[in-house]
Amino acid sequence: MIELHRGGFESASKLFTSGPGWEIPRAESRPSLLTTEFIGDIHLEQGHGEEALKHYDEVWPKALALVPKGDIVAELRRRRAECYYLMGRHQEAYDEAKTGLEHCRELGDRYEEAATYRVLALTAAALGRTGEAKRWFDQGFAYYDDIETPYEWGKLWLAYGDWISGPHAAEYADASGAREAYLAARDHFERMGAEAKLAEARSRLARFAESPTPVPQTAASELERPRRRPRGSAELDRRSAWARETFGFVTRNKMVLDLLEDVAKLASASSPMLILGESGTGKDLIAHGVHKLSRRAGAFVPINCATLPREVIESELFGHVQGAFTGANREKTGLLEACDGGTVFLDEIAEMSIELQSRLLRFLETGEIRRVGANKTLDVDTLVVAATNRERASLEKGAGFRPDLYYRLAHAVVVLPPLRRRGEDIDLLVGHFFDDACLEQGKRVRLSAGARNRLVAHPWPGNVRQLRAVLRRMVILTAADHEISPDAVHLDDTDVASSLSEELEQAERRRMVEALSQSAGSRSDAAKALGMARTTFVTKMKRYGIR
Repeated sequence: MIELHRGGFESASKLFTSGPGWEIPRAESRPSLLTTEFIGDIHLEQGHGEEALKHYDEVWPKALALVPKGDIVAELRRRRAECYYLMGRHQEAYDEAKTGLEHCRELGDRYEEAATYRVLALTAAALGRTGEAKRWFDQGFAYYDDIETPYEWGKLWLAYGDWISGPHAAEYADASGAREAYLAARDHFERMGAEAKLAEARSRLARFAESPTPVPQTAASELERPRRRPRGSAELDRRSAWARETFGFVTRNKMVLDLLEDVAKLASASSPMLILGESGTGKDLIAHGVHKLSRRAGAFVPINCATLPREVIESELFGHVQGAFTGANREKTGLLEACDGGTVFLDEIAEMSIELQSRLLRFLETGEIRRVGANKTLDVDTLVVAATNRERASLEKGAGFRPDLYYRLAHAVVVLPPLRRRGEDIDLLVGHFFDDACLEQGKRVRLSAGARNRLVAHPWPGNVRQLRAVLRRMVILTAADHEISPDAVHLDDTDVASSLSEELEQAERRRMVEALSQSAGSRSDAAKALGMARTTFVTKMKRYGIR
């Protein structure tokens, strides 16, 4: 990476192709795939789309076979899209990047997601979709404000400058803004010593010096801090308040806020919805929010399919007539019928029997139900929102779940990220649930910075539900007017990282918390102990929610 950023492309390539012990492995292993992918990156950084694509295409089928839902596939999609863009195959580039974006969001890979916004913006612009291009650029800038990736951030500024000074800018053409973008890119690359990209930024700035068209004069202070994209903390506050009011979601995570806004759009269609996510991620809150936004006059009724016996759930959903089975002494109205004009939330739908799934599928397709033992059907207008903690891949393959039922719901699938992938939200939720627990118990208790940091550093396999329970227990066990120390925080240290990047983030968060504790809260000393720049340390503290 150092050689690549310096512009030593030949040296970088030799490290993988001619150094002792670094020959490209023949085995279809993760290291082998990453090696070939990186050689493609060397070509891509030089703008050689066709050469880069050859290496990515070599990795592509092997990655799909080895880790079809892994981060390598998400990375390859973005890189392949960038190659297509360089080769002028803009529609293919857009389609590949759009699919890659969905994959990144499922994985919670914020770095790749942010990089994908750049490619989507450029391809949308090349396809003549200028308004969409602007939205993708804005989304990219919003992400890079919160994650420390100076190299990709610099590339985003370069791309933005190229767009608004190029042939696809349309009404967004802005020579002065392009110059500011190139200055921002130059600053990013200069600070990290990325000589190759720095040369590109300087070359673009030199064009303005040579241009006969005068560039409007701008104050030096404005040039040092290029104009920010429309976002800001006030906008984030507004979106966060909306999420809490509409869904009961306590979040400032942009990925979650984007997801909730998509859910709001889907809710207006009054179509069936499937919510996926681990236990404790808030699937019930989404369902409540969908019912609220759909403005249905009927009731909202939750049903946990995992807790009802199989012989009972059919009658509960569809009802029965008198004498339909032993014990059916009177007619019973099913919940789908009782909720006519309202919403039924089928939690843990994957635990429903295959036979009952067939009946539910028929209802979703026709809007008709038939009580158990009855001969006639009834028309019912009930919105079905379903949820399960099973993975999407297993549902698609039909593992204990009807594929046709999945695809009937698949036009509106919502995938909730686990708490461990929501970064800054952990600290926000710690404060929220701690205050709630103190109010509930009627006592004043203080949470020490060390205790809070231990909570923030934990991976939370039980998600929000576990976090709330742990805080409530600590408040109950702590005497009034006392402070909760780090030693009083008892947690299960089970590692639940689902990817290498996630595992590294968890380890880094823990190391930072330990360094702060050992340095008595001094950020400078903690950063020094970890061999990290203080500014980098502070930025990562913000990202991880460490105080």
